[in-house]
Amino acid sequence: MPTQRSIAEVDELAKLLAESSVIIATSHSNLNTPTVDQLRRKLRASGNQYRVVKNTLVRIAADKAGKPEVKEIAKGPCAFVSGPGDPVDVARVFTEHLKANRLELTILGAALDGKVLSASQVEALSDLPPRNVLVAQLLGQLNTPATRLVTVLNGPIRGLATVLKRHVEKQGAPAAA
Repeated sequence: MPTQRSIAEVDELAKLLAESSVIIATSHSNLNTPTVDQLRRKLRASGNQYRVVKNTLVRIAADKAGKPEVKEIAKGPCAFVSGPGDPVDVARVFTEHLKANRLELTILGAALDGKVLSASQVEALSDLPPRNVLVAQLLGQLNTPATRLVTVLNGPIRGLATVLKRHVEKQGAPAAA
């Protein structure tokens, strides 16, 4: 029979999973307490969390939150990085901290928008530019054909204006600005 503490933890986990844009599962067996505390502080500063929870509670909370893909990444002793913000930012903050501190954490996988990501896909996600940069690049790509069209359509008019200006200069009359 579940205890009141377990029921409360499942409810809290279900709420956390429902609000998270990405959930990254990692092994945590190689970490000592000060290292985990440092990692938690770093993630908390960016609005994310690092939690070690029982897999059975995670599985129940995943069903309750409507995120069954989380059950696929919860294998063996693991901890979860989660955050409500941009998934790229969550992955970047986490992987940068791992690299900067040379932590021996293994990324087991991630759940993002109903899909399961591998460890290499999480690394690739962390290497993407921020969302606003991607949007700016997309808008630039969309704007390029319109700019080229305007330049092409302007060409004959500009050429005609140049020919007329040179003709007026050749006739000896002062050119109008």
